[in-house]
Formats: sequence, structure tokens, C-alpha cells
Amino acid sequence: MKKIFLCLGLASALFAADNSVKFELTPTFSFNKFEGNLDLDDRAAPGVRLGYHFDDFWLDQLELGLEHYSNVKYSNTDRTNLTKVFLSAIKGIDVGESFYFYGLAGGGYERFSNEQFDNESGGFGHYGAGMKYKLTDSLALRLETRDQINFHEANHNWVTTFGVSFGFGGSKNSSTMNTQKSSPEETSLEGKTISLEGHFDFDKTTINPAFESKIQNIAKVLEENEKYNTILEGHTDNTGSRAYNQKLSERRAQRVANELMKFGVDKKRIEVRGYGQDRPRSSNDTKEGRADNRRVEARFFLAQ
Repeated sequence: MKKIFLCLGLASALFAADNSVKFELTPTFSFNKFEGNLDLDDRAAPGVRLGYHFDDFWLDQLELGLEHYSNVKYSNTDRTNLTKVFLSAIKGIDVGESFYFYGLAGGGYERFSNEQFDNESGGFGHYGAGMKYKLTDSLALRLETRDQINFHEANHNWVTTFGVSFGFGGSKNSSTMNTQKSSPEETSLEGKTISLEGHFDFDKTTINPAFESKIQNIAKVLEENEKYNTILEGHTDNTGSRAYNQKLSERRAQRVANELMKFGVDKKRIEVRGYGQDRPRSSNDTKEGRADNRRVEARFFLAQ
């Protein structure tokens, strides 16, 4: 049990080390099919997962899991409790607007209250695959299967899990937070905004002809008001991963910045930010709302 709490403590410290993430809490219900030579009856169990989403890392998520199988029956009629704690690295892809398919790999520790046959408390590795079906931005159904391989005898457990994931938390990345501090004057001018909304196609940074006139308006404002600079804020809808959308929003804002420079605006007067999917202006539940969220907004502030 001490090892279990040690794993929990280490994972909690890891989660607290970086604030550019979104958390996910998943109550689960799992079914464990034991390898035949283990002389254990298959058993279902409740559990819980705590996930840590990365915004800008090659992994999508790290997840800490806990499962407790009570009163598992041996073939000789004896019984045991089985507790598992594990850490999984998750990487996947979004398919359409609602589905996320992923693979996982990791390891953990399991404890038997009554060790018999080849069942001993100890470490294990595991790998598997799963799927999430997003109901809303912060609620998803989840189905997963994984193969657990015990270290001491290389015995296998096949575990199938169903869960309901609740997303919460999340924050802006550090670069965005730093640039916000660099413009203390802008809050008094927040009403002076030109929105370039609804002009980006899905997953695109291409600027269509209707965009040009609004970009020219921004250039004209800057030309006539030399004491002002501009912040270009890029946004996306919620389709795709958070990390990908963050990069896409930055590319959209930079594309507008490049167009402004073509109209003669000095690069030093332009600041570029990306907010990804974190600041929707309309509901992402409709096609029209998602289009409205694919935008760049130009805000003006006094140069220092």
C-alpha cells in the first residue's frame, strides 16, 4: 500500500509542475479477464482516472489510474482483494468533430491481499488502445482495452474499461501570459477592435479576397494613428486537439501580420498571439458557430 501512495504522490507532483494543461477526471468501470493459469475468476471493478493534457508536447496526455477488485475468487474457493495503480502515456488522433482514437503505454503496481498460485504483488507494464466520444467540450464517453503483463512471471490480464470523462481547468500558455503583461495600456482601448471573423475555412490559414479590405482597414488605422500598435489574436473552433488548435491560431494571426506588412505596417508595431479554442465567441455545436470562431481580432494599444 505504501508503494501505491508513493505512485500517487509522484504523479500529483508531476501534474502540479506545469500549468499549461487541462485536467480530466474519469470514473470508470473495468472488467479484468485473468490468464487461465492464475486460477482467478474474472472480475469487474470500479476505478478512477486523473488525466493531464499537454498543450505543446509530443504526448497528448499522462493519466494516473486506480482500480480496486474486491473479493476475487480463487479456484480453491479462497478470495483476495486486488488493487492496481498505474500511469499511462496517451497519444491519439481526432477523427471528425466527436471521435478521438488513441494508443497508450505505461506501467504500475498491483497488490494482492491474499497471494496464491502465481499471483504476487508487484509491478507490471501495459499497452492498449481506446476511443473517446465527445458529448460537449468538457464531457466525453470513453471505451478502452489494454493488455497488462506482470513483471515476475509475464502473466497477462486483459482489461476492458468504460468511463465518463469530465474536463476541467486549463490555462493560457506561458508565452501568452507574458505578452499580456507587456501591454498595460490596452485595457483602456479594448473597444477599439476590428474582427476578421468567419473568413478562415476549416483547418486553413488562407486569406480570401473578402479578407483583404478588412486588413487594409487595420493598416489604415495604424497609418493614421502612429502612436498605436496592434495585437493580432488568432482563434479556432474546437475541432481537433488543443495542441494543434493552439498552433493553428498562431499561424492564422501570423498570416494576417504578414499581410499587414505588405501594406506597409512596420513589423515592430505588430504583436501576434494565439488562443486556440479557449476563447470561443459562438457555440461550437453548430456549423455557423464554428465558422464564427475561426477568426482573427486586431486590437489596438498605445505604443510604449
